[in-house]
Amino acid sequence: MLKTHPSAAGSAGGARIGLALAGGGPLGITYEIGAVHALAEALEGVDLNDLMVYVGVSAGAVVASSLANQITPAQMCRIFVRNESQAFPLNPEQFLKPAYAEYRHRLGRIPLSVVRAVRDMLRHPTQQGVIRTLNAFASVLPSGVFSNVSIHEFLQYIFSSRGRSNDFRKLKHRLYIVAARLDTGESVRFGAQGHDHVPISKAVQASTALPGLYPPVEIEGELYVDGALQRTLHASAALDDGADLLLCINPIVPVDVRLTGDKALAGRENLADGGLVVVLAQTFRALIHSRMKVGMAQYDERFADRDVVLFEPNPGDARMFFTNVFSFANRRRVCEHAYQTTRRDLLARRDELEPMFAKHGIRLRTEILDDPNRHFDTDLSIPASVSALGRRRNRVTNDLSATLDELESYLGKV
Repeated sequence: MLKTHPSAAGSAGGARIGLALAGGGPLGITYEIGAVHALAEALEGVDLNDLMVYVGVSAGAVVASSLANQITPAQMCRIFVRNESQAFPLNPEQFLKPAYAEYRHRLGRIPLSVVRAVRDMLRHPTQQGVIRTLNAFASVLPSGVFSNVSIHEFLQYIFSSRGRSNDFRKLKHRLYIVAARLDTGESVRFGAQGHDHVPISKAVQASTALPGLYPPVEIEGELYVDGALQRTLHASAALDDGADLLLCINPIVPVDVRLTGDKALAGRENLADGGLVVVLAQTFRALIHSRMKVGMAQYDERFADRDVVLFEPNPGDARMFFTNVFSFANRRRVCEHAYQTTRRDLLARRDELEPMFAKHGIRLRTEILDDPNRHFDTDLSIPASVSALGRRRNRVTNDLSATLDELESYLGKV
């Protein structure tokens, strides 16, 4: 569903447009790629690789940092969704490698934990229960199941090629990657002054370190975890920077079974029939979404003169809810779903959005939105409205891009 918070006045001194992307695991990355690809096609007068400011949290950090580094939505579709880039081949398994270093570190604590448990049992034999004994071994449990070093390494490789940069300070536009400092719970905006010397890929690794799934990431002696620990979207980072129009994407929402239809529950009478995983999924989504709504309401008060547009799945979207957040297998389906959902939202809210976008020099390409035959991969290179000459020129550009991909791949092997 798409929501808007209209401002009282238009932009002054030119369009100052920002993009804020929330988290959502591998599912969130794919959804946001599909959504930004739809926006790139449908919005004329704005280049999503040439915005004033980008904000990314967790999964959104991957997409935001890529856009700020001049990787187009179409290129992201090839790299992250279709896995067609020869220069940057994506193997999902590389992001699901066990955190062996963390396991070894924790196993080394077992002898000390045994000594402590025996000592406490001898000192307080009548007080030592099962729970207290188990607590003695709590520090042995790993802080994350998988290693997220591959996230840093993969993005570092991409951002170090073709004139891109892994340095916040060398980007053309401002980029903020938000992570949470584990020992204090406070949010840190990597890319802001005092935190802009940290490599972008390392900041993304920290922002995507979902507790329980990935271990905390150490940066200069501090441990960081998923940036959504405090806030879901952190859109205020862009608004504080002066964005007059802020486009926001949130891929994770709770489902409203009253809006889904009977087929969505697959024979269940309610979500509880789906067991613990479904109940926890709904609870988690409801918590982060309610927190985001509180934040959006605050933006209405603090930034009443700005325009904020939020894109997210409809609460009746059972397909998104029942798709595994951590699954890579459904990338194409999720990307297509996000692409079509965003297109429908833009078209359905046309009367509301057109005057708002017009204030910022943006036109809604309804001729593209009205095309029922378009898919996210119909034309990853050019919009349908360009001329035949433009098509020929883009084919040459695409051939050159593919050649560069192959050359980079070859040079990386020699």
